[in-house]
Amino acid sequence: MADAVSPYATIPVKSHIPVTLELCSSNYSKWSSFFQAMCGKFGLMGHIHGTLPPNPITAAWSQADCCVRSWLYDSVSDSALDFTMEDNQTAHQLWVAIERHIQANQAPRAIFLSHEFHSMTQGDLSVEDYGKKMKRAADALHAVGQPVADSTLVLNLLRGANPRYSTTSDFIAATPNITFAAALDQLALKELCLANETKVAASTALVASTPSG
Repeated sequence: MADAVSPYATIPVKSHIPVTLELCSSNYSKWSSFFQAMCGKFGLMGHIHGTLPPNPITAAWSQADCCVRSWLYDSVSDSALDFTMEDNQTAHQLWVAIERHIQANQAPRAIFLSHEFHSMTQGDLSVEDYGKKMKRAADALHAVGQPVADSTLVLNLLRGANPRYSTTSDFIAATPNITFAAALDQLALKELCLANETKVAASTALVASTPSG
């Protein structure tokens, strides 16, 4: 009689964990949340959190553990697995190895990410894209244990904003306890006003240059 197939063997990992853990992207917190949610959904949290296996170990437990380990293989980049995979690991042992390796890399990553965050400028980006870029940089710092306060986000937003928003930036800076979202809204409103002024000026110039009948 053929061995029973694990009910977890055909579960599509990417439909539950839409991100791949990368050493250089600081997405460990997001990946970890997705992975734990997947294990919790199928009642397999013990396989990553270290609940003792049955004694003796059953075929069903081994199959489930192999499935969880396969999910780890399929959702972690090769660069991370190269430092964490070993022969005859349980899913829990691999999970702990990944966690420790990521934590060991947090300090140097934090230095690089902090420099990137504090040197960011808007350039030709729209206000929306500039805000998204800065928020992603702040989230990356949070992921390596260096959370950024909302007030710091606002100050950094103003520091790197395009000079054409200088008047609005001065207004934002003088507003007590303004949030990052509210500051972005003020800059976006100014962006709309400037775009409208440019449109009106171009229309006026066109009318002025059109010969009268």
